[in-house]
Order: sequence, then C-alpha cells, then structure tokens
Amino acid sequence: MLRLPTVLHSLAVIAFFVAPSATTLAQTQSMRIAELEAIAAHALDTPVLNTTPLPQYGFDKLDYGMTIGIERTPGGRLWACWVAGGDSPDAFFVLATSDDDGESWSPPRLVIDTDSKDLPRKRSTLVGNLWTDPLGRLWIFFDQSMDMFDGRGGVWATICENPDADEPVWSEPKRIWHGVTLNKPTVLSNGEWMLPISLDQRGGLGEFKGCFAELDPLRGANVFVSTDEGQTWTRRGAAQVPSPDWHEHMIVEREDKSLWMLIRTAKGIMQSTSTDHGRTWSTATRPDGIRHPNARFHFRRLASGRILLVKHGDKLDSHSGRVQLSAWLSEDDGKSWKGGLVLDDRKGISYPDGFQAPDGTIYLSYDRNRSADGEILMARFTEEDILAKKMVAPKSKRKMLISRPLAGDAATNRQREKDRGFVPLSSDDSFDGWEHGGNWRLEDGAYYRAESGGPLTYKGQTVPDDFELRFEWKVSKGCNSGVYYRPGQVEYQVLDNIDSPYGENPRQAAASLFFCMAPNKDATRPVGQWNSGRVVCKGTVIQHWLNGQKVLDFDYTDPKWAPMVELLTIRGGDLTGRGGELWLQDHGQPVWYRNLRMRSIPAEETLRPSPDFTPMPIPAGALEKEQARVRKMLQAAKAK
Repeated sequence: MLRLPTVLHSLAVIAFFVAPSATTLAQTQSMRIAELEAIAAHALDTPVLNTTPLPQYGFDKLDYGMTIGIERTPGGRLWACWVAGGDSPDAFFVLATSDDDGESWSPPRLVIDTDSKDLPRKRSTLVGNLWTDPLGRLWIFFDQSMDMFDGRGGVWATICENPDADEPVWSEPKRIWHGVTLNKPTVLSNGEWMLPISLDQRGGLGEFKGCFAELDPLRGANVFVSTDEGQTWTRRGAAQVPSPDWHEHMIVEREDKSLWMLIRTAKGIMQSTSTDHGRTWSTATRPDGIRHPNARFHFRRLASGRILLVKHGDKLDSHSGRVQLSAWLSEDDGKSWKGGLVLDDRKGISYPDGFQAPDGTIYLSYDRNRSADGEILMARFTEEDILAKKMVAPKSKRKMLISRPLAGDAATNRQREKDRGFVPLSSDDSFDGWEHGGNWRLEDGAYYRAESGGPLTYKGQTVPDDFELRFEWKVSKGCNSGVYYRPGQVEYQVLDNIDSPYGENPRQAAASLFFCMAPNKDATRPVGQWNSGRVVCKGTVIQHWLNGQKVLDFDYTDPKWAPMVELLTIRGGDLTGRGGELWLQDHGQPVWYRNLRMRSIPAEETLRPSPDFTPMPIPAGALEKEQARVRKMLQAAKAK
C-alpha cells in the first residue's frame, strides 16, 4: 500500500523540476518574457521578397496549401496568393499569375519566406491578402512574426505599380502596425481607405503567451484608415467580440454611411456597427439569420449596390462546418438575402476571398484539404448565377485549379505509411469500428464530441503491446480531453493550455502523459487549429509527439522517473498494462479528432529514450494543488 509520507517524499524529489518560490517564479517569468520579446524583435526586420523563387519553390517542392487571396490587375491579369509550409511557424507565401482568366496558372513568381537558419526561432508569414487600389496598384499585405504569433506580430505591405509587366517591380515592404490582416481594405464614400487589422486577445501563442502586455488595450478587431492613398495609415478604433479567433473581419459601408463589420469568432460569425466612421463600435451580436462555423467568410459591396456574402453551407441560417461554399446577395443592406448558389459542395473547403471584375464577373479563391491535397481553387460566377442558384452566364465555372502543391507528395506520404504497416482507424464519413453513446458527430471529416454522453471507443482491435498511433486533434476554448491508449488512466492529454485550468501544470498540459510526465515544451497551436499527435510505445519506452516535435521521451523503469510513475499509480494508471482499448475522452467540452491510424511495431525495430529529455518545470502553485489532490486520492483509497 502507498503511504502518504512516502508519496510526499516522492513529490519532494520532484522538486528538482519545480521553481522553489513565488518570488523566484515571478523573476523567472519576467526574465522569460524579456528573452522572448527580445527574440520577437527579429520580426521587425524588413522582409526581403524573393522574385526568382524557382526551382527552390516549385510546385514539386511545396507541401501545403491554404488560400490567402486573389486579385485582378488593370490589364486583366489575375494574381493568387496562398500559404505553403503549413498552418504553423513554417508558413510562407507563394504567388502565381494567370493571363487567361484563370484557365491556367504560372509557376510561383513571388515568394515571401523570411525565415533564416541564423534566427533563434522560426519566423513566419501566415496571414495577408492581395488588393488592387483605385490607382491600379497591386498591394500585398502580409504579416511577419516569430513562430506563428509572438503576441505582437506585424502587418507589412509592398506595392507593385506595374503588376501586368513581364517583370513586376515591388516596393520595399513597410510595416503598418502590429497584428495581422487577412482581408482587403474598403474604400469609403468619403474617399478614405479602411484596412481591417486583427490584434488578437491571446497575448501570444505557446511560449510567447504573456508577451507585449502593453498592447492589451489595443487588442481587438481594429480598423486603420488612410486619407493619403496609402502613404500613411492611422488607427481609428476597434470592435470587441467574445471568444475572438483572429477576427478576420470585413467591413461594408451601408447606404446610411454607417459601417457594418462581420467578425469571425470561436462561436461563429458576429457583427458590430459604427456610426462615426469607425471610431467606436457597437456591442457585438449575432447577425439575424446568418449562421457560420469558426471559419473565414467573404463579404463585399458589389458595383450593383448589392452586398455579396460567401459562407459555408447551402442554407443561410445553418451549416455543417467547413462543408460547401455558397454565395448570397442582399439588396437591402443585409436585412434579407437571396440566392444560395453552391460554388463547391465538397468537404474540407475553406477560406474564400474574392473580387468583382469591371464586367461584373465575380472571382473567388479558396482551398481544399490543406494538408492532404493542398489545392487552391477558383470559382468564376455572376450575380445572375447567384439569383438563379445555378451557373447561367457563359464564362461561369466552378472548381478551377490554381495550384496543387501536394498532389505527388500526399500520395507518397500515404503510401509510405501504408508500407510501414499503418492501418486507418477513422473515416471521414462513418463511425465504423467505433462505439459511442450518441454524443459524437461527424463534422468536416472529423469525429466531433457535440454533447455529454461518454467516450468514443475503438472496438476494431485492442491496442498492440508495441505500437505507433498517429492522429490529429483540435480543441475548443477551455477544452480538456485525451487519448487513452493503455488500460486504466494512461492518457495522451489533449488540452487548451491557455484557458483550461489544467494548463497551469505542465504535468497536465497538452501532450503530457497526464498526471505523470510533463512534455519538454508547449508546442500547441491556437485554439480552433488542428494539431498533430503521435504516441510511440515499445517495451518500456514511451514517446509523445506534438506538431512534429518529440516532446516526451522516457523509459518508465528508469529510477529517476520513479516519483512521476508513482503519481500515475496513485491516479489509477499502470504503465505495465497491455491489451486495452483505444478511446477518446469526453470531458465536457467540444473536441475534434481525425486521421487516426495505428501500426504494430515489429520486434526488430528499436526505440531508445533520449538521455537529454527534461520535462517542463512545475510552478509552485500548481505543485501545491497537485499535492492536495494526491492527499485526497490517498485518503479516499484508505477509506475503502
């Protein structure tokens, strides 16, 4: 039987990994913030554009596709921009052109990839857009940040005055402000140009959480205005929304000169209005009759005076996640909507952006299956098509391919996994092999915990003694879930590290072996974005991976880890157990899983733990709570 003094002694041993005092903790935190903010200064370096990107950035070298935007030049050339590298710190921009109205596209003509092996951390370009201004100049707005977002980021712009030329010339990028901007400016009736800029409330992601606290009063769905044709931009105001998720806001000027802003949030689309040219904004509400997932939409005033809305789902007041894209028109400033032209009826499509050409044709770019197929696509349609709910104009066309950077590599990766013995456990259209209490749903090809009712359990086979499991997961705000892979309480933790109370203790954070071993870093992506997970177990060695990084790696028979293993034993976990079922936890919050696959590791394949693995330290306050929990567990066990 485990005795309380013994356990407390074990916890004292763990103090090797614990900050000793509140004062020291505060000092350590202050030093950490200072170090990270110094690293973030590299995001202030002026970016260098790569105008000769081939062959290094040819389609055969690219591995991902997420659309940024599309635009038309005065001469009729189309420019498209998308993200390659991943929705991650590896992100960079790729641009291509079409001189035949989108029927064919050039190889990459411009790349914005500002990372360098000389930097202390990754530097990314992940968010931006294309815009042709009233003077006929083509703008590229883009962000530059350390990692994915360092708490400050930065919006940059470069301008091309000859975008129809064989060799377009781009200006040196200039930094406009902090944050990111995903959507095009709006030209107001008074001649002002209004640019939406998001400075999200997160205060940094991952290790950058807490950086640049002095910017907190400015965080929100900001609007910037230029009164001198883009020479300078001035912050005018900001709308605030609950549960922000990069904002991705767009603005339309109504007939009464008020401004109508639609904003992305973790709970769907929201709206705010301004009657003083963007200086102040109303309390955010849900727009009547419009429902949309946590995803980008497209929203613009057309030359006819109508407002265009492109959203997910074939109905205005409902959706099934990132499935289908449909176009709608309003003739009364958004009070009512007509149409419902389905532009693409498939799953895994997202991020529409577009423009209207002088002849009235609307062009829209979007992406499909970013990691699996990486397709950037275009639709070409008219207002008449929208009202007819079908393509009636002679040049209208759906599903036009702009780029497919993953076409060869995706098939190669799938075949490579198949050759190694990986077997798919999940499907994008059924729960075959799985059992649940009716509370899990299929959404966008993922298993979605929609309501309370218990775990999702795989019944196709028990987990092999030696195995590798790969999967993807996404959490809602404050979410706590997990992947259980051995009998009892043996769990790969799935968590929102920022807003879940469990996140304060690294031993209970994302990718931890819950209540046993902390990861060596926080490699999570923002809430609402997909993370890749991996569990590898061979003999007595356990590895956890998160977003391509090995974050946990130990042999549970090594004496130096005995106190941690004892903690798990108190909770009810047994690392020596074998033959259990794989199951996904329902802990009370929405969570998503997809692309689960597993293989048995053959006997001849070796797995050795890294001697340098060091788990993250446990803050003193979190350790105190953990010790109190252990006392209760032991007292409850003794009472039995």
